[in-house]
Amino acid sequence: MNQTKKLTQGAMMLAIVGALILIDRMSAYWFTEFIVLIMPVVIIMYCAMHSFNDGVILSVGMAIISFLLGNFQFTYLIYVPVGIITALAYSYGINRGLDKRALLFIAILVYVVGEMIATFIVYPLLGFPLSQMIEEFKVALGSSGSMIGFDYASFFTSAGLDFTKIIIVIYIVSTILIGVMEGFLIHLLAVSLLKRFKIKDLGNTNLLDMKPSKTLSYICMLALFSLFILNKIENEIIYYVIVTIAVIAGMILIYYGYLFTVLYCVGVLRKNMGSFVVLLAVLFPPIFIILVVLGFLYGSGPLRTYLERKVQVKS
Repeated sequence: MNQTKKLTQGAMMLAIVGALILIDRMSAYWFTEFIVLIMPVVIIMYCAMHSFNDGVILSVGMAIISFLLGNFQFTYLIYVPVGIITALAYSYGINRGLDKRALLFIAILVYVVGEMIATFIVYPLLGFPLSQMIEEFKVALGSSGSMIGFDYASFFTSAGLDFTKIIIVIYIVSTILIGVMEGFLIHLLAVSLLKRFKIKDLGNTNLLDMKPSKTLSYICMLALFSLFILNKIENEIIYYVIVTIAVIAGMILIYYGYLFTVLYCVGVLRKNMGSFVVLLAVLFPPIFIILVVLGFLYGSGPLRTYLERKVQVKS
């Protein structure tokens, strides 16, 4: 009876995924990104319900129907294997009893590697060279800035920075961040759905327990200040290294600043305004500078202490 139930569930999951791919194909591939993110979560849930080996069999079936029903669409060719590898590695981690941080790291690592391989190897082979993609990214960034009256090129040039070189670094770092976001999303969906369907409870995450590193905050701020010496550097490799480190440092501080803003809104104001802050920052890029300052103050300690005191008083 258990074997029959297992086969039935696997067949239903394959049928649902197949139906979604056909709908995606009939709608000119509008939902491809949604489907390639759903597939690994389905595999994770199936592995958790049954066994890792059963999940491998389901993964093979999903890969086959994705390539056949998806008409060999290149997004399926790239991201289905990445999603399957992530799901199997994640499921193996669950079976080994790894905690949520380790599972999150697995998901992020596989997707980051997948994005880098796609960007630097697969896309150029398919006729999309990196230089063309960076130029399109530059044009898109300029267009989005002009819509809100913000000139990115002038902003970086006035700071003494080479806009083209900055764009190259931002593009590469954003590619990495896309992998991080995809891995985090898979992790979030897996944890939520495993608990929702009472398959496996991996525990809750309290944002207030996610303490930032004080040392890392100071290093990141120091890295940002290194931008002021870029106009004195003639070696191109050193230039790119400093810019890359500075961009990553800025992203970390923005994350800390966003984390503080969300925690303050939820814990002190009792309002969930996280999405509003993101939208505001996208519409008005200078807000990112404010988030960097807040992130440094939160990571280095003062705002962290202030927030804990406020939340404790409210409780």
